[in-house]
Amino acid sequence: MDLRLETTGGFGRQAEVWVGGTLLRVMDQYSAPARPATPGVLDDAAFTYHSDERVSWEQAAAGNRAKRRLLDPVRSWRYVGYGRVVGIMPVVIDFGLVAMEDANWTNDETLIGKFVRVPIDRLTLVRGT
Repeated sequence: MDLRLETTGGFGRQAEVWVGGTLLRVMDQYSAPARPATPGVLDDAAFTYHSDERVSWEQAAAGNRAKRRLLDPVRSWRYVGYGRVVGIMPVVIDFGLVAMEDANWTNDETLIGKFVRVPIDRLTLVRGT
């Protein structure tokens, strides 16, 4: 994944990150608390997300009948995620630009391959591999 930090307000604040040719606004948990990360290519970064609203997998699947894969910006670091489930335990959703784990676990293997819609209240940039 081609990921480049454009700007950051520092740890816990908004950052702008290019993924491929798409600019995402995210919460910065990549920077050190006392020192904002330097703009540039980030080889050791990953994305996570938090959702305040709990949605059942049936509701999530019903929300993406068009089989889209994208992160649709709402405001700030809030998005609506449209993606395809590619794994379970943990659930991993491929949103096109990035694949991320969902906090709602399941062991239902029939979920693999389904297209879902999930609310993303906070898209976060973290250190990872």
